[in-house]
Amino acid sequence: MSRKNKKNTHAILRDAAPLRSQAHIFIRDKIIRGDYKPGARIKERELIEALGVSRTVIREAIRQLETERLITVEPQVGPRVRVMSATEAHEIYLIRATLEKLAVSLFIQNASTAACKKLTNCFKQLQKSLDKQSPAIIMKHKNAFFEIIYRYAENQVLSSLINSLTSQSWRWRALGLTHPNRDPERQQRSLKNLSILHDAILQKNRVRAQSIIDLEVQDAQDEILRLINLDTGVQ
Repeated sequence: MSRKNKKNTHAILRDAAPLRSQAHIFIRDKIIRGDYKPGARIKERELIEALGVSRTVIREAIRQLETERLITVEPQVGPRVRVMSATEAHEIYLIRATLEKLAVSLFIQNASTAACKKLTNCFKQLQKSLDKQSPAIIMKHKNAFFEIIYRYAENQVLSSLINSLTSQSWRWRALGLTHPNRDPERQQRSLKNLSILHDAILQKNRVRAQSIIDLEVQDAQDEILRLINLDTGVQ
């Protein structure tokens, strides 16, 4: 191992994914987890030193994050974490509900028995994760549950549309799991909703599955808007 890699514990692997992709994921995950707070500056020099990559790689990653609406680049200031607004949250949840209802319908139509078993396994892991009370683990398994639905809906255009919202959706999800003023009962309600959703999917009950998507997304939106309003002083 080189001296550089010994010094930089976050130095990324040249033999794995492209450097830009690894840098993008590293920065994105810090934003989603809240390590970089809304409005905080993203310091290129610190990232270059932490990851052991060039300025070009970091700037390419930042441009990608800007297209995902996680970062804004201000003249004479540089990149900052994009501040989340209540209006934007409402718009994202509105689109998310529509896309997820379509994904659920297509999953019911197209998914094989093997895909349904994968969904059940993901749901069981999600149930177990709530006992550990770890936001990172809960978010990992909740994301995996929905990713199974998206993948086996077998519609590439739908998948692309959902992926375009993924980073922002994860950011809201992380906020709901980690905010100091979060509703302590929210995750239990979410688990109950996803349990009903899981059963409705296996029973091929489209109407029931889509109605529970509406309920879950509305509850998630209400919680996020409440937290955003608390942070911005809106009553």
